[in-house]
Amino acid sequence: MSVRGQGVVTMVEINQVLEEIVSDMHERFGRSVTDTYRLNRGWLNVKWRMVTDQGPVFVKFYHPDRYKLHVPEKRKKIELTLSLQQRLHESGLSCPEVYASAERVFMQETPAGHHYAVLSWVEGNVPVPGRMSDSHMVDLGKTTGHMHQLLQQVPLAKQAWKPDQAACLKELQANLEQAIQSNNLRLTALLEKAIRNIQTLDFERFSECRVGWLHWDLWADNLLLDAERIAAIVDFDRMDVAYPEIDIARAVLSGAWELGGIRLDTVHAFLHGYREHAEAPKGLLLRAIHMLYLIESVWWLRTEIYEETGVPARFLQEMEWLTEQWDRLPDLIGHL
Repeated sequence: MSVRGQGVVTMVEINQVLEEIVSDMHERFGRSVTDTYRLNRGWLNVKWRMVTDQGPVFVKFYHPDRYKLHVPEKRKKIELTLSLQQRLHESGLSCPEVYASAERVFMQETPAGHHYAVLSWVEGNVPVPGRMSDSHMVDLGKTTGHMHQLLQQVPLAKQAWKPDQAACLKELQANLEQAIQSNNLRLTALLEKAIRNIQTLDFERFSECRVGWLHWDLWADNLLLDAERIAAIVDFDRMDVAYPEIDIARAVLSGAWELGGIRLDTVHAFLHGYREHAEAPKGLLLRAIHMLYLIESVWWLRTEIYEETGVPARFLQEMEWLTEQWDRLPDLIGHL
């Protein structure tokens, strides 16, 4: 077997983990691995495309520092999201199949205690954030609406998040104090504006939101595209119960927002596709964007994020734009 890729993950020698997983896969699934290629995507977790005697598969190693898998409830949560993904796959959603071992377990554990999952390999290209075509956005809307429609049949678990004005303001204020201490004038001005935005937001509007399961990480890196369609939605690890329309806001920003602003025709394309499977009354997108801002502004408008590059910079730029355009958003997207 040849191994391509590089590096280690914190505390765990990746080559040792790889050997354990390859051996365990042979025992559990009867698959002989002939080649592996490490994929450089994701935070802390390690992912591979593995060539086996039964075809290629996608393998994900769950980093213990990210998931705290020594806690039984954390392991159960991952197992649940994997089982829900498999349920969606079996119902016809464009997402990878999750392979279960003989014990009907989706998250596997090696004898040494390392956790991993084996999924079907899906060919496709990861889109450039903000530059998805109208045809791809139509299909992403259809796929997202189909996913939400299917998830309505799943019994609800405990709701993971609700809009909380006081909590949001408290976190933004802490971020502001840190920005002031760091003498970051640009971030200080943004956070002052963000606090005013939340103070003036009508939280009564959120009482109308439907509660349900959602993907909760529906952005460009978790999509695979073919020429005209969505080949697959991937990475359901964050799936939980809150408000499905948060997925709409995240998908629209990821696919249609770029530094020059938001491409309204592309937003229309997504909503047109979504409405073929699920309801999205006019005004829902604005409310969804407001909710997403409550969740993400407190995370991305922070001094340590402001000084990073790469993926965090993309989300920071989105939050900057929303902060600055806040008062214009009703006129810009309120009618959609």
